[in-house]
Amino acid sequence: LQDKAAIVAIKQSNTRTSNYHFFDVSRRDEDCNIEFKLNKKAGNYIGKLRRDETKRSAYSLFNSKDSKEQSAAFLYHVPSWISQWREGQPPRRVTAILPTLDPKNYSKSCQITNENKMIDSFENGCGSSEVLVMETREPSYEGGQYRLNFGGRVTTPSVKNMQLVGDDGKLLVQFGRVGENRFHLDYRSPFNGYQAFALAITQFDL
Repeated sequence: LQDKAAIVAIKQSNTRTSNYHFFDVSRRDEDCNIEFKLNKKAGNYIGKLRRDETKRSAYSLFNSKDSKEQSAAFLYHVPSWISQWREGQPPRRVTAILPTLDPKNYSKSCQITNENKMIDSFENGCGSSEVLVMETREPSYEGGQYRLNFGGRVTTPSVKNMQLVGDDGKLLVQFGRVGENRFHLDYRSPFNGYQAFALAITQFDL
């Protein structure tokens, strides 16, 4: 799939809060000029990402099932305007919440995911056995700049550059700028491509 689109996200208009629909375009055959219509009824709809109406720094990711089952949730920790004015713009911090995996590495369904309660349950300290929680890696501060080691995969400074790690410190996701309009996104289990791409999309919506 090098240099070919696998998933696209389309921001919906006329919504009260940010809402993106995701579509699988990996089966598109450009040589045969076969195009998929990007709508829910075309068979390539994956799900949607929605910004919370009350918690403006929170996003919920849903799959394509009619039950609106959650696939992930992302919670950004935004400092106050006064803090930013006094201390400057700090690196973005985000918590990613995913369903646990079954023995075949598929996301498990549970009460928390089915009832759109992943963020509330996390904030209330409930259901920790039913979800996986990842946090952004804190950058070092050297020479007046925040720095992360991306192993050469990220080459351009940006507030959007980030790395997420698990409880054991293992790198699970990294995303960052490599050109004016180009970014690299690397991920591993327990993230899948849909969840990782949705996380990256949130960086453009803040």
